[in-house]
Amino acid sequence: MYVWLPNFAMTLARLKRPRLAKRREPLALLEKQGAIRRIAALDGPAIEAGLYLHQPLADALAVCPKLVTADADPAAEADARTALALWAQRYTPATAPAPSGLWLDITGCAHLFGDENELADDLLDRLETRGIPARAAIAPTFGAAFALAHHAERSVIAGDFAATAGDEPSLLPGQATLFGSEDGRRVETGLATLLAPLPVERLRIATKTASVLRKLGLYTVGDVLPLPRAGLARRFPGLLPQLDKALGRADESIDFLRAPTPWLERLRFAEPLAAPEDIERVTRALLDMLCRRLERERQGGLTFEVSFFRVDGGVEGQAVTTALPCRDPVRVMRLFREKLPLIDPGFGIDSAMIFASKVEPLEARQSSILRGGQGEAGLEDLAALIDGLENRFGEGRVYRFAPRESHIPERGVSRQPALADAAAVFAVAATPRLAAEEKEAFPFALCEASGASAELRSRDARLPDYPGVSLKPQTSEAIAANVPASSVARPAPPSHTNAVSLPPGKARAAGRKKSARKQPAAGPSPWEMLPERPVRLFSRPHPIDVTAALPDAPPMLFRWRKVVHRIVRADGPERIASEWWRGLRDEEREVRDYYRVESAHGMRFWVYREGEYGGERPPRWYLHGVFA
Repeated sequence: MYVWLPNFAMTLARLKRPRLAKRREPLALLEKQGAIRRIAALDGPAIEAGLYLHQPLADALAVCPKLVTADADPAAEADARTALALWAQRYTPATAPAPSGLWLDITGCAHLFGDENELADDLLDRLETRGIPARAAIAPTFGAAFALAHHAERSVIAGDFAATAGDEPSLLPGQATLFGSEDGRRVETGLATLLAPLPVERLRIATKTASVLRKLGLYTVGDVLPLPRAGLARRFPGLLPQLDKALGRADESIDFLRAPTPWLERLRFAEPLAAPEDIERVTRALLDMLCRRLERERQGGLTFEVSFFRVDGGVEGQAVTTALPCRDPVRVMRLFREKLPLIDPGFGIDSAMIFASKVEPLEARQSSILRGGQGEAGLEDLAALIDGLENRFGEGRVYRFAPRESHIPERGVSRQPALADAAAVFAVAATPRLAAEEKEAFPFALCEASGASAELRSRDARLPDYPGVSLKPQTSEAIAANVPASSVARPAPPSHTNAVSLPPGKARAAGRKKSARKQPAAGPSPWEMLPERPVRLFSRPHPIDVTAALPDAPPMLFRWRKVVHRIVRADGPERIASEWWRGLRDEEREVRDYYRVESAHGMRFWVYREGEYGGERPPRWYLHGVFA
């Protein structure tokens, strides 16, 4: 089956950008060929205005000044056809995008929708509902379906090949066929009858070949059929293969879209297994097979599930998860070893299977001798620790908090996997050897003295830098103690006359240091930008009874859990308004005024007043958290 999508580029442009042009306004999509912009697609009004494909834009505007233009997007068009091919898998699992439509192999699938007519009608109706005009043809060969779909009013089914002897065209003499039976030869003759009146372009031949055939007076497929095969093969090498595919004389393969092969491996046993050591050995063998395949495909698994099929029909299984993509069988086997004793073999196990349900790309990593070894090793060790904890306490029980863009305290953080964005969270630090080499190669001290307003920089201890002051590489405390703040000034940039000559190795280290200093400093952490908060908040704020001197003053004392806490210090208020863009209810739009208070017993609390005095509802006080 072939589904033709006429002028699909223009249809896609209209659907994605409905305001691009009005319905009866001429629209053209442009492509750039060298320095000239030409028309790649036209809509109906543009064709009626006299425009044609591959026309230069300047000529088109001269003919139709009101022409609306936009750039063609072949990549988006190809992606859209692929998406439609995936959508069409509701009719058959064998679908593929074509240059101007869709390929569908509906062998053995038509009866699920009634018959071939109902299948084609349902497919075309669904496409038209989405605003995509389409035509379809069903034929024994893909080439015949392609040719017939371009000349169908809606759909064509090439199923009746009862042709009379006088009307059928002459087949090429001496042709072999894929059809060995008499019925197959009748099908071949029927296809030739259907294709005979169609133009030669419908055989999917090159434009240049079709042009030469037309110059020779061969306009239709029926004009080509009676000609000697040897002459056609010598003059037009690409014609006969396409003709043979359309008539079924040669097979045609279509690269259909296929679902990704599941990441699973299976083993069957001649004799049932029941011993625990046999179950462990089978699991290790399955892991080796799966991890070798993951390594070939540069993938890593996040969830591994092993299943054991018993002779009585029962299935026993266990699953483990990893914090980072992994394909190390030893590491995954270490996680399975704690759960395999829970497997009940029953009367024996006759087959086993392992399945990686979550897989992500994992490139091979090579640790740097100088920088990468310690950081990557620490990250791997941390991932192994998290894997052990999660598989013991349960998936999702180990997590970390991350800031979220919200001023509401209970919404200001979110739970994330423990190693989410691991590369950014765990930066690889420089090795001590490299740090010592850079310090030795860079003979000036860069520090910030406490109490001084400028940085102290010295290009070399042997060169005078500041009058009356000799700076040597030392600690910031020593510099702060010896140099008064008033005598510190920023030095001028070094000139070529007093530059220090460094050995080649040290010069390279110095260059690395200078390039590192030129990079902008990292901004403050999102946690540092927040005001002081308790480490942990109550899941639900606790109502409290508060006594305050004035309506807008901080509390003097409050009662919580039948205990009165007298306040000796208070800081606030910190006003937090509701997030109006979330469409909250009226009772959730109250303003909060937060106070940090300290009781006479030294306990610190975080309380807030919800609402304002004089409003529709009286304000209420809550305790949201306790400072450590």
